[in-house]
Amino acid sequence: MNPRLTTMLTGLVMLVLGALALFYPALVMTHVLGYTVHPSYSANFVYGEVRAAYGGLFVVAGTYTVLAAMDPVANRGRILFVGMLWLGACAGRLLGAFVDGSPGVWGWVSVAFELLMGGALVAASQVSPPAGARIPPQRVVPSAEVPPPYAPSDAPPAATVA
Repeated sequence: MNPRLTTMLTGLVMLVLGALALFYPALVMTHVLGYTVHPSYSANFVYGEVRAAYGGLFVVAGTYTVLAAMDPVANRGRILFVGMLWLGACAGRLLGAFVDGSPGVWGWVSVAFELLMGGALVAASQVSPPAGARIPPQRVVPSAEVPPPYAPSDAPPAATVA
């Protein structure tokens, strides 16, 4: 598994989901979340909530994840954090299934999706070697620059000045 590619792909998925919620909140409400506008609230208020919770937060988290993908070794903690957020959402959904009963097909699809996203990020954060394990690049000295070692008996004669 390539941690950079895994982190980048999950970040891009989050960005797309967030952008959809920002620009098409009604579509996300009806086709993704299964929400409708309650008559006691204005539609603009509800759309604003969808834009904030599912749009703004996902765009920022997705951007954060994409930027962390540039150097997964240095950003292990960040990648782990976002992965744990996904696993927390999955755990909350599973608790709901335990307390309230089966969420239906789309609820179980959501559980699988959140488990996949969170699991991929947690795995990517753990596959990357620790930051201290980096080996700095070494300068390679061509053999022509290194003089051969001499034993004391093999030393060239000293030049005499007359």
